[in-house]
Amino acid sequence: MNIILVSNSTTKTRNIPLPFALLGIGLLSLLPALLLWVLIVPHGMHQHKEAPLHPYFAHAGEQVHIDALAQQLGEIGAKVLRLDALGARLSSLAGLKGSDADVLPPGQGGPMVDARTMSGPELAYRIDALAQSIALNSDKLSMLEAMLLQQRLKASTLPSTMPTDVAYNSSSYGWRVDPFSGKVAFHEGLDFVAGTGTPVYASAAGIVTAAEQTPDYGRIVKINHGAGLETRYAHASQLLVKAGDRVERGQMIARVGSTGRSTGAHLHFEVRLNGAALDPRKFLQSAK
Repeated sequence: MNIILVSNSTTKTRNIPLPFALLGIGLLSLLPALLLWVLIVPHGMHQHKEAPLHPYFAHAGEQVHIDALAQQLGEIGAKVLRLDALGARLSSLAGLKGSDADVLPPGQGGPMVDARTMSGPELAYRIDALAQSIALNSDKLSMLEAMLLQQRLKASTLPSTMPTDVAYNSSSYGWRVDPFSGKVAFHEGLDFVAGTGTPVYASAAGIVTAAEQTPDYGRIVKINHGAGLETRYAHASQLLVKAGDRVERGQMIARVGSTGRSTGAHLHFEVRLNGAALDPRKFLQSAK
């Protein structure tokens, strides 16, 4: 079968085989689709060029890496908050005020260099290195906190506070003439002359091991400060604590009296290490 085309101007006819006619009609039917492709595809390609994705994040599967980095950043933020809290505790232990503990950022400078975008793997490596550095510094600060706490504990249990408000002592540590026998004898403490009822204070924090009446010491309080260190407060008129009590430095534990082997109202104060008497003045002077 043929298709006959007639020209008005020349009144001539032209035979076109059917297969070629079908081909022409097919091309005409594809023309709208071709126009649509020409209009849309370049526009999409243009938008793609305007906002290119980094090759590391170009595939949908890389979302897993982004989520992992976000989680690492969250963990680092939590560690920084813990470091801030630890720094505040260290400042408090060191006796620093808020303004004293503030650290100004260090000065920085240098020549201008061209900026570049880090790749995903490089960014992940930097984040991991930062997290390790924070963890290491956190461990160091924790050790420093433990050392400061230990020093504060030692300071609080060192008998350096005056056991009474009276500074004068009538009999010092060392050899003296015993007021009862008249013979030379070693005096193992300090005697503070004070009126009956004058407050007696714990020279340091500790645990009361005895609050009792004895023939020589009269009413006495013994406080264990740890590491073999002990203080004794003798000849009291009244005991205000009992064995097992936890006392703080400066806490009132008794009142001055003249009980036991005593010639008058006073406080007899001793410091002992593993049972051996030490000169209390060396401890009291350390507080000055």
